[in-house]
Amino acid sequence: MKDPIEHDDKCRVDDVERRSFLGQVATFGAAALFAGPRAASAAQDVLRIGYIHPRTGPFAPFSEADDFLLAQIRKALAPGLLISGKRYAVEILVRDDESNPTRQANLAADLINKDNVDLMLAQVGIGPDVAQQCELNGVPCISTMGPWEAWMFPMHGNPNVGFKNVFHFFWGIDDIAHVYVDMWNGQATNKVVGMAWSNDLPGNAMGNPRTGMPADFAGAHYRMVEVGKFPVGANDFSVHIQAFKQAGAEIVTGLFNPPEWATFVTQSAQMGFKPRIATPAKALLFPGGVAALGKNADGMSTEIWWTPAYPFHSSLTGQSSAQLAESYEHATGRQWTQPLGVVHALFEAGVHALKASADPKKPKAVADTIRGMQVDTIIGRLDWAHSGIKNVSKIRVVGGQWRIDHKKLGLYVTTNATAPEIPVQRPFELLPGTW
Repeated sequence: MKDPIEHDDKCRVDDVERRSFLGQVATFGAAALFAGPRAASAAQDVLRIGYIHPRTGPFAPFSEADDFLLAQIRKALAPGLLISGKRYAVEILVRDDESNPTRQANLAADLINKDNVDLMLAQVGIGPDVAQQCELNGVPCISTMGPWEAWMFPMHGNPNVGFKNVFHFFWGIDDIAHVYVDMWNGQATNKVVGMAWSNDLPGNAMGNPRTGMPADFAGAHYRMVEVGKFPVGANDFSVHIQAFKQAGAEIVTGLFNPPEWATFVTQSAQMGFKPRIATPAKALLFPGGVAALGKNADGMSTEIWWTPAYPFHSSLTGQSSAQLAESYEHATGRQWTQPLGVVHALFEAGVHALKASADPKKPKAVADTIRGMQVDTIIGRLDWAHSGIKNVSKIRVVGGQWRIDHKKLGLYVTTNATAPEIPVQRPFELLPGTW
């Protein structure tokens, strides 16, 4: 049986139209302005890992667990790394990009040219600026937290060619579409989908009728209703809701920030629109945003990148997914969040690359190692060697629902056709009609 996350070379990898579309919405930008020769090599017995993330700004929820994770990872690396008979101390240099692409590029340039990092790790939800810097300066880099298309195509990359120094792991747009269809299929609906996409880079990419998720929905024989994209931060969805209501849409999807989705839900209730399935992308990723919806959150569905139910262990700490989540909740008093597992896996991949390279002070040795690397992590196996997309490893993604049991909110895996090794926790159910 084909690996459920292996990419078919005949699929969207060669979709010239998608590359063109995403290439138009972002370019190499000002990255070249920061390229330049690296300073003298850092001390030979110290490995420096740069980590750039949105600690503040609108993307800060993706880094909510990072303080906990960094403390845990630094503790695990305190004895250093023994590589080819030599022990190296490890320093992790953390930088907050404030959810700003320009700042991200500047921070990457400083870490490369002033701090002489040996490896760069990054979250790239706001764009591939870190990867651009590393590719220009010959520094190995691994990134995550954004669809691989939105990482590769803005850098004018070719999935059949890839890059010299930079690598990425995450899901693709078609993966999420398949998860949504997996959840919707077999449910008692009329298969009419109301769609509302934000008018920004991810919204335009995911909502593109030819290269985005609607193409997959159409292929699965769903009929779509759309009245145009909405501006980021919108507080009035009455036009969309009225159109969905008139068309009899029983499924709602699109790309929303949590406050936008909360507004959509409130206005839907006011206008008497009650879908049977609600599966918005992004809006339901974080427990805080979901809890703010109150009882309306019960039965809402979403993609899942990682949960404590994943049957995998950390190569750094030996923890199971459940143990990692439990330790986070005990230490912080907050509910686990999906990026907890993904960022942990980012550091697992980085450390594995340094160790497996045999000579972590040689950038080419590290980059060549990542190119053919397979590593088992807390989110499952990352495999750059066999993904079918150069420099990219796909990750497992399944379908899930938020349910309220005994007044406690939980996210449960409900469908797993896209990754059968992830166990289903409970069946998918239609919305209970609380709107």
